[in-house]
Amino acid sequence: MSQPLSQPITLSTQAFLILCRLFDGCYDDLKQQEHVNELVESIADILLTGVQTLEEQDKPPKDITFPLTIPQAFFLRKLVAEVITRTPDGEEQDKTRSWLNECLHALEQAGMPRV
Repeated sequence: MSQPLSQPITLSTQAFLILCRLFDGCYDDLKQQEHVNELVESIADILLTGVQTLEEQDKPPKDITFPLTIPQAFFLRKLVAEVITRTPDGEEQDKTRSWLNECLHALEQAGMPRV
């Protein structure tokens, strides 16, 4: 079977780290869902590689670009969209919401319409 095509996704470093934190917080629950286990593992590998790359930098870059397949981007987009709808309003949440919106926008640019 051939490898699905991947598309580059570019996020600010902070938005990428928020995405990683969000995914890490859901990882154990997602891993228990057998039908998405392989997809979850592949996303975790990509995000971990990105974090390791950032840790190797003397000065973190402003942006980070990483490859996602359409199914990976779609899965993350749905996850981020769900979290955005559940994020309470408030000044403290505004920054997090803006980074999550940045993630959502970048994932939508991977060629998928909004859910």
